[in-house]
Amino acid sequence: MIRVRICRMWDAINSKKKKRELISLDMIFVDEKGNLVHAIVRENHVSRFKNNLIEGSLFTIKTFKVVESSGVYRPVENSLKIIFFSSTAIKSLSEDIVDIPVNGFHFIKPELIESRVNNNMILSDVVGCLYGVGDMESAGSK
Repeated sequence: MIRVRICRMWDAINSKKKKRELISLDMIFVDEKGNLVHAIVRENHVSRFKNNLIEGSLFTIKTFKVVESSGVYRPVENSLKIIFFSSTAIKSLSEDIVDIPVNGFHFIKPELIESRVNNNMILSDVVGCLYGVGDMESAGSK
């Protein structure tokens, strides 16, 4: 059993097909230590879980498979990922029971971001880069 928060959730869609097909319901879990893991509900099990899984909410999850995270388009830098079964059990948790952050971040050096350009193995989001700190300057107005 694990206790996690769903910090991100999205439908993985096959956009190459004329009729956009659902591949899976994908999530990023964050745990009490701030660890991030990619979790997948395959298309044939999505209807069982979709209405009960809420982005930002806390859950206990039992009976799932942990597999090596291989291939491309990995949303987090973790060597493992979680796969839901039809028998996977989820239970909502109250905010006062466990202290899990709302968001999870994995900060990396700018050089590593640059090395990931045109590389679809691990996906990276860039919010901003801080390259230096100096004295405050007045920018003025129009």
